[in-house]
Amino acid sequence: MSQGWFSMGGSSSGDQKQGQQQSGSSLLADWNSYAASREFEESGGSFGFDIESAVRSANDTVSGTFSVVSKGVRDIPGSLQSATSSMPSGKALMYFGLFLASGVFFIFIAFTMFLPVMVLMPQKFAICFTIGCGFIIGSFFALRGPQNQLAHMSSMEVCYTIMY
Repeated sequence: MSQGWFSMGGSSSGDQKQGQQQSGSSLLADWNSYAASREFEESGGSFGFDIESAVRSANDTVSGTFSVVSKGVRDIPGSLQSATSSMPSGKALMYFGLFLASGVFFIFIAFTMFLPVMVLMPQKFAICFTIGCGFIIGSFFALRGPQNQLAHMSSMEVCYTIMY
């Protein structure tokens, strides 16, 4: 059906192969003549499209995107001052690292030394594992501050997570 349209006439089933060859060659010839006429019209060093309008359109798109993003950033509650005031101090980071390393050390000791002999001394594994977990939780208390950490741990989101 589409072959008849390209060859500008109907074709019977016997003529189909000949119509395919003819339509392909006539379509190619039409395309070549069209391309040659476009080249002739556009000679003189100009591009195939209007570069200024393309750049203007891209600039408008990028500007619109940045204005949406900057509006979203401006609408964030708080300011840069409040964001930087919640950054932990160097001393808090040092305590966080110290407590975290201690906790990882105790958990490592619990699993490497006392897990293989857990049947003989289960209390030593439990003590080391508990102390390690306590140090890791304590490291987050040192990082965020006790009041903020307790508020976070008692928030409704965490309660829903625990209930799940």
